[in-house]
Order: sequence, then structure tokens, then C-alpha cells
Amino acid sequence: MMKSLLFLILSLFTALTAQAQGEPQFLETFKPVERTHDFGTIYEKDGKVVHVFRLRNNGKSPVAISAVNTWCGCMVADYTKRAVRPGETARVTVSLDPDHKQGNFVKQVVVLVNDGSAYVRLWVKANIVPMVHPVREDHPFDYGHGLFMNQQMLPFPELTVGQIHTFELKLANDTDKPMTIQFKRVPNNTVLKMPSMVRLKPHERKSIRVSYLYFRRPHATRRIHVIPVVNGKEAKPLVVKWNVAQKFRLLN
Repeated sequence: MMKSLLFLILSLFTALTAQAQGEPQFLETFKPVERTHDFGTIYEKDGKVVHVFRLRNNGKSPVAISAVNTWCGCMVADYTKRAVRPGETARVTVSLDPDHKQGNFVKQVVVLVNDGSAYVRLWVKANIVPMVHPVREDHPFDYGHGLFMNQQMLPFPELTVGQIHTFELKLANDTDKPMTIQFKRVPNNTVLKMPSMVRLKPHERKSIRVSYLYFRRPHATRRIHVIPVVNGKEAKPLVVKWNVAQKFRLLN
């Protein structure tokens, strides 16, 4: 009985605290004509798409939109700036930029009203078909012999023993011929985990995972070179670095 009473008091205190702090409440009377808009299949190459949500004030008091949060830099929203009287309709215009996006896209749009005291949620969906970007846009580092990658150094951070850190290394074959890449480590390091060989078709792009398990803490920052051997020819080295935090002491 005492536990139930304490739980009831705690719940009431939490609710009163949230109300005192002014947490926004869902506004049932500010009704969107459609709560979710699905753009369907869109193409990155075609650029931005725009949709206008309409919200009707079914309440008895005016409603003013304070702000619209899209939670994504790829979406921008504009909205009705004046107060919306009972029976009137407001507009929220959402622009979606599919640049460097692909696949199923689902994001919420939160409409804050009446100085942020209330809110309404909207949803935007799309299936984004990506376009092929120039090699140097996503793989800016030229290793020679037609091989491009997105990194020229893999700086592994200082972690605790037993932790694993992984990088995604993107490779691109910018030639009209098949490419076989073998990775030579100088000096050899067997704890670094990555494929020993990768094959790329002409103009193919592929990602591999490069990971390291910290089985012991290194005492000093160190590095190795991973040299891609492209169709039997050595390319520029990829630097792999293990960082150790520097400790400073005051000199007397």
C-alpha cells in the first residue's frame, strides 16, 4: 500500500513539474488535412521536391505557429506567420533536398504553436534513387593507377582494452579495365582487420571495413603504411595511425 502511494505521489510530482517547466502539449484541435505525405519515388538528379501541408484550426481560440522543426538539414520549412482564427487554415511548406540521400526516407516535422506551448507532428516519406556522382566528389584522394579512395589516413582513436573501432574505406576504380587490389602492410600488422584483396569492375565503387581490436593499450602513438598494389603496381600508401593521449606535467 505504501509503495503504491509513493508511486502515485511521484507520478503526480513528475506531471506537475513537466507542466511547470512548460513542456509542449499535443494540440488535438489543430488538424492537418494529411498528417503524412509520401513523395513516392524521387530522383536525386531532379533536385528538391516541395509539399504544402494544410492545418485547420478546429478550436475556439486563435492559433499561431511559433516554429517548425524538421530535424534534418535536408529539409527546410516555411509556414503561415499570422495567427490562425477558428475555422481558418494554416500552411506549412516543406522542401526536401535529396542530395546525397538514397533509399527509404522517413522524417518527422514538428510544428510548435502558441509560443511553443503546444505542438503538432507531421511526417514526410520518400524513396530516393541516387545518382552517380563524379569519382572525386566521394573519393577525393588519388592513389594512382586509377584507384581513388575517400581517406588518406585512418586515425584510430585512443580506446580502452577490448574495444573495437571501425572505419568505412571507400574504393573506386576510375578506369575502363578490371582492377585487382592487394594490400601490403609496412611493417606488417596482423591485428588490423581488412580484406587482403579486393576486385573492382571497370568504374565500380565498393566499401570495405577496416577495424582494430585494442588488445592492449599502446604506450606511444604509432603508425603503419598500407600500400595498395593495383594490378601488380604499388600505389600511394594509406596511413594507419594509433593515437595515444599526450600527458603533460608541470616542470619545476
